Amino acid sequence: MSTTHSSFAARQRGIGFSSVIAIIGLVAFFGTILLKIGPLYMNFWTVKSIMEDTATTYDVKKDGGGRAIVTSVEKRLDVNSVETVKGSDFQIERMTDRQFKLLLAYEQRVHLFFNIDAIVSFSYQVEVGSE
Repeated sequence: MSTTHSSFAARQRGIGFSSVIAIIGLVAFFGTILLKIGPLYMNFWTVKSIMEDTATTYDVKKDGGGRAIVTSVEKRLDVNSVETVKGSDFQIERMTDRQFKLLLAYEQRVHLFFNIDAIVSFSYQVEVGSE
């Protein structure tokens, strides 16, 4: 009975050194990608929040339309220290006299490592004004 137990224990082994190195390499690879691309998404979420806030609080009748909407968004971007998105990245489409569609589409490139870059595309739209 002890020979069966000892032969079973002899076959059990832990994770090897090469497996540990491979796991550390994978964690470092994906961690680098997360640390480089994560801030891009955080900026986009801030811009998205600004656009949604503008859509709910902006009064086209009182504040003006078209270019005034973009100017309002630019001021909010400046207050929130968002430097990656400019006013020229926004487009305005008139839907009715008091309603506009605010569109945003832009790409950001970030260097990952060696000669490898990542390009991330963002787009979002909101309706500003009342019907």
